[in-house]
This record gives sequence, structure tokens and C-alpha cells, in this order.
Amino acid sequence: MIKAVVFDLYETLITEWVSRKYLSSQCARDLGIDPSLFRELWNSCHHAMDTGRLSYRQVLTEILIAAGKTPDDALMAACEEKRITGKNDCFAVIDENVLQMLSALKQQGLKLCLCSNCSADEVEGLLSSSLHPLFDAVILSYQVGLAKPDRQIYLHCTETLSVLPEECLFVGDGGSRELFGAGDVGMHPLRALWFPEKYHAEIAEMPFPAAHAPRDVLAHLNSL
Repeated sequence: MIKAVVFDLYETLITEWVSRKYLSSQCARDLGIDPSLFRELWNSCHHAMDTGRLSYRQVLTEILIAAGKTPDDALMAACEEKRITGKNDCFAVIDENVLQMLSALKQQGLKLCLCSNCSADEVEGLLSSSLHPLFDAVILSYQVGLAKPDRQIYLHCTETLSVLPEECLFVGDGGSRELFGAGDVGMHPLRALWFPEKYHAEIAEMPFPAAHAPRDVLAHLNSL
């Protein structure tokens, strides 16, 4: 019996495609760094940021040093502000269908958990958003020092909710191999495709059932 639903955040409950997204190429230009070098260095630091070992500002510092440039506090602050503004935009435009789906799950007596791979700057708008009050638990990777698909972050979710993994539906777009990790611990993975199908030109195939609209989560629950 399903007792809880664990949700990914970005591209599942909110999407960056409605925001003033601050792209890596834009940040690279602002810092005066070759975009390909910036992306390479960013990727090497990303996990440390998600697990709280490095802040966004610290990552920019490391990138500038690696690129042979002197870190400029004012310049990095401007980049950080652009990133935070873009991320906050996502929380200001939440799909009503998503909110209705979450409310319907709550009305059924299910526990809801938000589990996101993120750094602190990415979720500044979460607390004041209409999403936050709907969740019984919010597990953010940078706060717990764990990131999907590490099995421990899924178990942290279930322990916080006082449920077993097999009593959980996990809903996410599939980034960071999150659905594979959920399945490996015994959760029931469901791929959220309502934002990818709307905004992405290509969608990688994955061996999981899919929800093409938020309401499909409710239908899938009834089939379990």
C-alpha cells in the first residue's frame, strides 16, 4: 500500500523554462572565461555544491583561479544575484495543475516529501512559495550532505516520513539518475514528463512508467 509520495523539484514541480534562466554561457561571459572551460570546471564542482561542501560563490572562485584570473568579489556577487533571481522566478510561476495534484494527494491522506538535488542559492524562493506548505518533509541535498541517486538520501526521506521504501511512490523527471536510485531502494518510480515534453526537443528513454500530466500521478497511484 502506498503511504507517501516523494517528489523531485526542478522540472517536476517547477520549471526553469519560465524564468530568466542564468545560463552557464552567460556567467562565463560575465566572468570573462571561455564557455567550454567554464562548463568543464562547473561540472567538476557541481556535486560538491549539491552536497553543501561548496557554495555558489566558492565555485565561482575556484573557476576563476583555475582559469588564471583573480577572483573579483563584486563581479561574483553580480553573477550570484542573477542566478538567484532566475531561480526565484521559478517559484513565482507554479503550474496550477501541479498544485491541484499535490492537494488531491494530501486529501487522500498521503504523506508528501520534497527531495531535491540543489545548492542553497537555488531554493531561496521555496519557503515563501505555495509549494512549501503542502509537504510533510523537505529534504534538500545541500542540507543533508547527500544527493540523488545515493541510496542514503532516499532512505533519509522514508525515515523522516516513518514509512518503508516500498510504501513510497517517487516522482521525478529523471535527472541525476534519480528514478534508478529510487527503484534500487524499493520505491516505485514514476517519470514526470509534463515539463520535458513541453520544453525539451529530445527526451532520453528510460525504463519507467510515465506521467504526461500532473493528474496522471493520481491515476498511476490507483494502479499500484
